[in-house]
Amino acid sequence: MKKVLIITYYWPPAGGPGIQRIIKIVRHLPAMGWQPVILTVNEGDYPAIDKGLADDIPESCKVYKTGIMEPYNIYRKLTGKSSGEKIPTFVLNPEKSDSFRDKIAKWIRTTIFIPDARIGWIPYAVKAGKKIIAEEKIDLIFSSSPPQTVQLIAKKLAKKSGLKWVADFRDPWTEAFWAAELQKEGMVKKINQRLETSVLKKADAVVSVSEGVVDLLRKKAENQYSVIHNGFESANNRKVSSNKFTILFFGHLNKYQHRETLFKALSSLPADIRDQIELVFVGKVFDGFQRFLAQYQQLNVVLQAYMPYKELMEFAGKASILYRPLSNMSYAQSGVGAKTFDYLALRKPVLAIGLKDSYVEKILNRTGSGKFFLENEVPEMAEFLLNQFELWKQNGGLLLPDNPELDEFKTKFNVERLTAIFDDLTDSR
Repeated sequence: MKKVLIITYYWPPAGGPGIQRIIKIVRHLPAMGWQPVILTVNEGDYPAIDKGLADDIPESCKVYKTGIMEPYNIYRKLTGKSSGEKIPTFVLNPEKSDSFRDKIAKWIRTTIFIPDARIGWIPYAVKAGKKIIAEEKIDLIFSSSPPQTVQLIAKKLAKKSGLKWVADFRDPWTEAFWAAELQKEGMVKKINQRLETSVLKKADAVVSVSEGVVDLLRKKAENQYSVIHNGFESANNRKVSSNKFTILFFGHLNKYQHRETLFKALSSLPADIRDQIELVFVGKVFDGFQRFLAQYQQLNVVLQAYMPYKELMEFAGKASILYRPLSNMSYAQSGVGAKTFDYLALRKPVLAIGLKDSYVEKILNRTGSGKFFLENEVPEMAEFLLNQFELWKQNGGLLLPDNPELDEFKTKFNVERLTAIFDDLTDSR
């Protein structure tokens, strides 16, 4: 069996969307002739904790952890946060409520720590990686970002070892929403662009989660690019009765995601129907969301804290509709995040909002998984909500049938595509 060194910052007990892709890939690799060997950090500063994800790791998977120098405790002190407070991935987004200390802390983070706050991992990871490659007789390197620091680590290790290297981008680099506003111009952006281009040129293959991100990367450097979807595992779904028509969003809600259309549509419904509808957000929301909610006090909105993944999926199985507001960032139209695949697995109607001809719209239409709306389609969305509400009333719950078109978006299919790239690279050595 060939061995692949997987360089990832996120690893159990880390939780959140950043780890789901890696866990799914690792779970399927041994059956496809590849033994995963993990290089990660010891006690990372994760935005969420989910110890249950460790149950999904194959027993044969070796994990090596190293030290890391991270600036988040300094950031917490500068901004007055408690020592144990979790820092979300979108912490760099400028907010109107930012204090002077917040602005200084964010400026320091984006100006000094390039490409990201994990830059202090490089010396530890490179030293450990060289030893792992020699002792484990590694055949290939696979690095998954963000944080983009992992790509710099992989580039160094590939150069020193002569091994083939596949760079995986779960999100863009210089266009990432959490840094876009603080890195519009200037030296920081130029440095990031140079680092990004060097990675894209040096990697032997580049993979990403969607055509949108691949198109962004392809314009910057020639390489072998492929789309490897996050994918989903089939869930044990069932129709669940409830006394509330629940519209559910889970994950991190950032300020760039389309959201007002749904609130306007719900507000336009008759009061007796509106009173039976609950809009639930599970996870982190951006700082200004509470101010936004103040405009819609007639709606039943519930905010819940982050849930471990398995608990979350069980909770989501009781929802009536799954809410998918897309980002208004440049790559969102042809992008598709991990949450979309979790939604597909649940087989609940998906209500998505975004730009015209979005890739998510094509997936929903092709797989019969929901309805896509533009920002100005408030009456159309209200009509959809009424129709789904009536179906919920009549049937005691909502559950979509399975669809053979879903197969292409399942994890196994996509890991097979990934290992085909691994095989091509290593067989050509």
